[in-house]
Amino acid sequence: MPPKPKFTEEQIVSTALDIVRDGSVGAITAQEMSKRLGTSTRPMFTYFDTVEELRQATIDAAWRLYDERVQQGLSFTPAFKGFAMAYIRFAIEEPSLFRLLFMRKSEATSIAEFLDREGHLNKVLDAVTDTFHISHEQAIWLYENMWTYAHGIAAMCASEAIGFSDEEIAQKLGVICRGLLMTLHAPADERTAVIPGPDVVISGNVEGYATLE
Repeated sequence: MPPKPKFTEEQIVSTALDIVRDGSVGAITAQEMSKRLGTSTRPMFTYFDTVEELRQATIDAAWRLYDERVQQGLSFTPAFKGFAMAYIRFAIEEPSLFRLLFMRKSEATSIAEFLDREGHLNKVLDAVTDTFHISHEQAIWLYENMWTYAHGIAAMCASEAIGFSDEEIAQKLGVICRGLLMTLHAPADERTAVIPGPDVVISGNVEGYATLE
């Protein structure tokens, strides 16, 4: 009977996750794993043929941790806001894993494609339509714009450029969501598409921008 493995696959991946938390996925090497486990490289290669396979398993594990946070966020009321707050909280509490999943080069060519790959598109859209009673197309527009804003906050938190409390995050998300909902009911306005330049002159005032009719 072959000897029982000294470490389980879960322990190996958990150790690799800790390496990412302290650095990056590229820091996962056979030598570093051996150092962290206090043994030879053999336990790692019991489950993975190459270091690259372990790195991919670690990325998959990071996605599962993120998915757990999302499920918690979607259980809140309203679920759409809960999701956005969970996304940002993940960036605050797991900055290295957030950077691994959301702040590196992606093959996605648009926000729509990125959100589809993120894995929770339909659940979030259901939460949006249930909360605000808008069409599917409007829900997609709202989600894409809301995610752009939430990602900005999350990226600032993950890079430790700025920190926000839960109260500040909730307030900011509420403000931008209200503004986006107002825009859904406002007529098309050419001012939103203007590219700023030294010779660009736009007439108007705050009241004018806030007018819905």
